[in-house]
Amino acid sequence: MMVGQLDRLLSVVSLPRVSLGILPERTPYRVPTSQFILFDNRLVQIEAISAEIAITQPREIALYGKAFQALSEAAVHGAKAKELIAQALSDVRGEAEPR
Repeated sequence: MMVGQLDRLLSVVSLPRVSLGILPERTPYRVPTSQFILFDNRLVQIEAISAEIAITQPREIALYGKAFQALSEAAVHGAKAKELIAQALSDVRGEAEPR
């Protein structure tokens, strides 16, 4: 299943309307956060174990905007992101050379 997911990421990462950032494994963790989805500065959805939380207060949305910005700046994009996906795909397929 993971091979299919990684392969799909490789195929969509170059699309003009897709911006994919990947946090490399050794990136320092500087943004304490849970999983969230930021929708056009109007809504943030937080995924919890038992429920989804919808945030609509502009002040709170701004905090998630800052967290997203920090994560995006720490992530790699473009060719470097493709390289990480390709390496993960190779690792999953068992094609990686021992490190």
